[in-house]
Amino acid sequence: MRKEIIDYLEQRPDLKYIIREQPQWYRKLSRDPLAIQELEKESKYFYGKTFGQKVDRLHEQIDTFSKLVQLFGK
Repeated sequence: MRKEIIDYLEQRPDLKYIIREQPQWYRKLSRDPLAIQELEKESKYFYGKTFGQKVDRLHEQIDTFSKLVQLFGK
């Protein structure tokens, strides 16, 4: 793997963790260093930081809160 990619991964422990969990990324980055952008997109999905995942989490929290209100309201 290129030195620039290794240095970048040292600065981003979240991406480094993904590479350790999914070793195919190591091979992919070794062959194509520009795939780092694809890895960053994958990391958003992996860590639940996409817009859709945030909306789902908010919806679940609102659901839970409304159920608690119903439970204590009776």
